[in-house]
Amino acid sequence: MNAVLKHFGKAQKTVTLCPLASLHTTSTLSEGRARRPFFNKHKKVTDPAKQDPEYFEKKAAALPLDNHYIDALQMLWTEKISTERDVMMKGADNLIGNKTDYGLPNIDKTAPRLEYANVDELKDAPEAVKKIFSIDFGERKDLTNAYKRCMIDSVNNHSLDNTSYQVRIGWATATIRQWTALVDSLMDGNPKKPTWLTHRLFLMINYRRKLLRLLREQDEAEFERVISELKIAYHIQKQPEHVKTRKAWSEHQLKIRVTNEKERKMTELHHSLMEAREAKVNKIENSLAELAKEEQAIQKKLLEIKITEGKTVANVAGKYQPKLIEELSETVIHSLLFGFPKPTMGQKSQSH
Repeated sequence: MNAVLKHFGKAQKTVTLCPLASLHTTSTLSEGRARRPFFNKHKKVTDPAKQDPEYFEKKAAALPLDNHYIDALQMLWTEKISTERDVMMKGADNLIGNKTDYGLPNIDKTAPRLEYANVDELKDAPEAVKKIFSIDFGERKDLTNAYKRCMIDSVNNHSLDNTSYQVRIGWATATIRQWTALVDSLMDGNPKKPTWLTHRLFLMINYRRKLLRLLREQDEAEFERVISELKIAYHIQKQPEHVKTRKAWSEHQLKIRVTNEKERKMTELHHSLMEAREAKVNKIENSLAELAKEEQAIQKKLLEIKITEGKTVANVAGKYQPKLIEELSETVIHSLLFGFPKPTMGQKSQSH
């Protein structure tokens, strides 16, 4: 047993393990990052015109029908996909390209904060005290509460209304716009998107869309008043007419384009036909009259030829009849001399 242990003890060697990063020469791997950078298909949208849900369909309809039409559709599809998320987050509030006020009301920041708005002692207090209790000296939530109160008061039914759809829509709209402004301010210093806030923003947008749908189903007039006061672009979501893929979208746009082109050409042909229609009809009638005269002249010449050949006579009163008796007798004689029964096509004659 001791001999065996000595044998294995001599066979053992010291193995030094190298770290994985030192086995590669790529600097990105040694730092723990991926070999290729992450590709984010979502892009920021700066053109307010892209807030229109039919923007890319209109662009596709305006593309020239040349050899590069399919490639242009592919580029449009790529741009459409890259802008969907930003349009979904900002399009309903018309916030694309608007980094000034974000659709929020103008608030007097020197006014008392919401919880001190009804305190009578602040009316006669010194300016320093008023400044301490003002919105400008408060926290971010104080400014947000002021925005919410202002937007709720613009759409509520009465001063004690705190539970209606209008109030909840106003509260959600103020929250969405304030959070959007906060996301942009955070990303100005750090390009990494604050997902802890954007996820909540996404849920709030869906919540407001649900409230708008319910209000529209119950009261159309109030719905129109609310979206007009809050300046919300509400678009009814419709079922897609095709599968959400580049090929299906391109085929659908091509089908629409072909149909529109056919209608356009038919309309142009109709307008060209209706233009100066009276003049064209008169020209056609004159041409027909000239052709009728030419036909009468030809018929007259043919009649003269027949008279010369003795096939007819001139100045016939009534209807001219040819020599039927002579012609009939000749036909009968020819049938007797040269008329034979039809062959039986191989059938055997039966003897009686």
